[in-house]
Amino acid sequence: MPAVSMPPKDALQRLLDGLQMFIREHLSLARAEMKADLRAMGRALAMGAAGVPALAAGYLLVMFAIGCLLALVLPAWAAFGIVGVVNLGAGAALTASGLSRARQNRVELRRTSREIERDRAWLAGLAQSARGREAALGPAREPALASGEAAAGRGAVTSEEADDA
Repeated sequence: MPAVSMPPKDALQRLLDGLQMFIREHLSLARAEMKADLRAMGRALAMGAAGVPALAAGYLLVMFAIGCLLALVLPAWAAFGIVGVVNLGAGAALTASGLSRARQNRVELRRTSREIERDRAWLAGLAQSARGREAALGPAREPALASGEAAAGRGAVTSEEADDA
């Protein structure tokens, strides 16, 4: 039974509609994964941030005590200056370390990546099957030359011969 052919305009419209749906689905999957990851990250940050005020108050009191202790042997301005410089250095080192770790820790969208890999394989299979059908149908006719001769005739090089060369 011969295959039912559809007008090229309708085929193109169906292809574009399918492509739009395909892209929408992938974007919604990526969006859902990002939401889940951000929610989990937000919960972890909230739990970590709950103790920050108490930690900051304790830290300030300990630094003040260290400054007062050093003030017994040094002038007060020097004692508190030393404590401040040490804190600045430690803060800079911790910040640099945290930034380098943050750069290494990439957000991975595992399900989206798997879907994209499956789509690549599917598209490669489509392309392969299209090449197989094209080869089974035989070479396409070349347009006629201006003099009326077929391009495949009398010394003209066909596309297959050009590929072999």
